[in-house]
Amino acid sequence: MKVAVLGAGIVGVTSAYQLAKAGHEVIVIDRQKGPALETSFANAGEISFGYCSPWAAPGIPLKAMKWLFMKHAPLILRPKLDTAMLSWLTRMLANCNSERYAINKSRMLRLADYSRVSLASLRAETGIEYDGRTQGTQQLFRTKQQLDASAKDVKALAADGIPYEALDRDGCIRSEPALAHVRERIVASSPQRTRPGAAPNLPMRWQRRLRNLASVLWNGHYPARGGKRPRAGTGAARLTL
Repeated sequence: MKVAVLGAGIVGVTSAYQLAKAGHEVIVIDRQKGPALETSFANAGEISFGYCSPWAAPGIPLKAMKWLFMKHAPLILRPKLDTAMLSWLTRMLANCNSERYAINKSRMLRLADYSRVSLASLRAETGIEYDGRTQGTQQLFRTKQQLDASAKDVKALAADGIPYEALDRDGCIRSEPALAHVRERIVASSPQRTRPGAAPNLPMRWQRRLRNLASVLWNGHYPARGGKRPRAGTGAARLTL
């Protein structure tokens, strides 16, 4: 099958890589002159497989109303008379309850864990290396209210077998000694998500990691079955696998 992938970021390039492995003829098209030059160029610097949550959650509708008046809101909504937008908002609001949140979070965690395994396989196949640590992500809570609110997330982690560790105040400081000078601003416990061998949270230099991986796949490290050398295009970058 002939497949066209639009976008040579990390998602587009790795999708093309897997399609080529399956024996398809794949072409990757990007408006830039090389891979990973837009969204994948400078990401947050962390892969958090065990720390993902749906945007549709209890309390989000009220927060979203406040965000409308913020310059740098985490979720930007531009109200307008648009059928697709109204349909999306209706479905999102229908999922902003505890029952739907638990279901959706469980689905995301299972998908994230599959992504963790897939990343490990991709690294083994390509030999890609990057600056990274596998010590987990430590989430701190400053108030008892914040700690109590995290109970639903901890429950979802336990239900899907995602490892985590509950730390008291002293445990947080042992894990990260730099927190000692703000000891009194931390409440008594904080879950730390970990994964033996391949932690779900991998802080790293995303720009270097993504560009290296995309370049490795872009420049000829293709699957043996059906792989072809890149074919240069004019203007926007064009790659055929």
